[in-house]
Order: sequence, then C-alpha cells, then structure tokens
Amino acid sequence: MPRQYGHSNIPTELFRSFLAISEHGSFTKAAEALGLTQPAISAQMKRLQGLLGGDLFIKRGQGVGLTELGSIVESYARRVLALNDQVIAIAGRVPKGETLYIGIQNIFVRTVLPKVVRKLPAASTSSYRFISGNGPYLAEKLRSGYVDLAVMFVHSQARRGLIADWMERLTWVHAPHFTVPDDEPIPYLSREGGHIDRAVLDLLDESKVPYRIAFSAVDPWSLAAAAEAGLGLMATLHRGSEELSRSLVVAKSNILPKLPDMRAGVYSKEGFDIERHQALKEAFVSSVRPP
Repeated sequence: MPRQYGHSNIPTELFRSFLAISEHGSFTKAAEALGLTQPAISAQMKRLQGLLGGDLFIKRGQGVGLTELGSIVESYARRVLALNDQVIAIAGRVPKGETLYIGIQNIFVRTVLPKVVRKLPAASTSSYRFISGNGPYLAEKLRSGYVDLAVMFVHSQARRGLIADWMERLTWVHAPHFTVPDDEPIPYLSREGGHIDRAVLDLLDESKVPYRIAFSAVDPWSLAAAAEAGLGLMATLHRGSEELSRSLVVAKSNILPKLPDMRAGVYSKEGFDIERHQALKEAFVSSVRPP
C-alpha cells in the first residue's frame, strides 16, 4: 500500500497556535491573541499531538506548561516558522515586515530600557517587541530562537552568541529602618533561579556568614517591596539601584561580605544576521553597557 505522505505534513498554523499557547501559558489567551475560539485552538492541538504521537502540554495551576516533548517541538517549530516567513518575505507578501524580539533581564529594565527605546534605529520594514524575565528565562528564549538579542547576566563560560560582555557591580540594599543583625542569621531576600543569587549564596557560605531566606520572588520589584517592608537585605545592580527603589539605602555593615562583580553580556540567537542588523546591534550594545 503506498504511503500517504500528505498525512505526515504539519500545517504551519498548528505550529503558530502551539507557540502562542507556549508564550501565553493558556489555551484561552492564545485563542484571543490569534483571533480564534478556544474550541478551535483545542482541536488544533489535538490534531498536532496526534501527528506527533505524544502530549505537548502539562497542567500548571490555571494554565499549561510544556512537556519534555513540547519543549523539543517548540525549538523546531520556531525554526520552521522562521523559514516559512523568510520564504514568504522573498515573495514580497509580508506587508508589515519582520518583528525583532529584544530581551532585557528584569534587573536591567529600569536602568536601560529608556535608553534602548531612544537609541534603537527606526526602520519602516521592522518593528520591535520587548521581552523581560530572569537570566535563565531569557537564555532559554535565545536557545529556542524566540529572542533575537538579549542583555542578561551570564555564566562566565557561556560564549555562544556573545556579542559584547562586561562586569557589573552588585550592592547590598535594605530599608532605612532595617538593622543588619550581628548575633543571628541575616534575613536574605532571594531571587528564584537566578545567576545572582547562586553567586551571593555561594559567597555567604564561603564567608561563613549565617543567613536565612526571608522572602523569595522572581522579579526584582517584589524583592524591593519586601526590602522596603523591612523583611531583610537584597543584592541588586549597583548602577540603577535608585531606579529600583528610591527608599532603599546601601548597607554599611562589616558583617556583610563584599559582593562579587557579575559578568553581563549581549547575546544573539543562533542564525541572527549581525551584518544586516549592524546598526541595531551597535545601538543596543551602547544602550545597555555601563558608561
């Protein structure tokens, strides 16, 4: 019996819906973003999972996340759609041109975003979409091809896609009424899953400074709010610390070890055309590097 090759082809609209669900974490929100009904997008994902032979999503609270298979498919789906859009662009049928995705680690947002917006070159054939998150989140977006350029803290050995790097100074901050304890563990306000906190906690352990996690969050503004409430100390970017919170003060205590400098950098996704976007690259790097 001859093989039905048409049955093994995956329509691009299934990939677009799949990526919308991955981005929004919800079938309903993805349907709204794409102008579809929730039953329609559910039917699409049922078809896609049937073609791939496995579940792509897992329940997470009120939304959904990706299974191991889903994470693998996400990377390939982005490549497929990128190639599809490039082919259509060659044919001259893309009315609005390309969208360039710019990632900014959340700890840098208040400090660099206004400069980035002012400096990025205006282009009639391109538009920009900005994405923020912690370092591991943006690193994953780069690996999957979802983000074109990103500024973030990185491991010193991470060189793939590196365009520029530099050292950033960190500082301890707390509320004016907070006193660093000298006879009990210091209350530390921790970022969940970030490069900064791994370095800071390693430093505290090496310095034999007792500590306890008093509060944890993913974004720096929640940590700043906890610090303002007097829950403890946080480590943050030295430049721009005033933009994070004007009510926090730099800690002055002999108990606290000097925080290590952290390597930050601008990275591009695999296959990003640096030569074509030279003006964008230069403007972005000059906007986010310290003076």
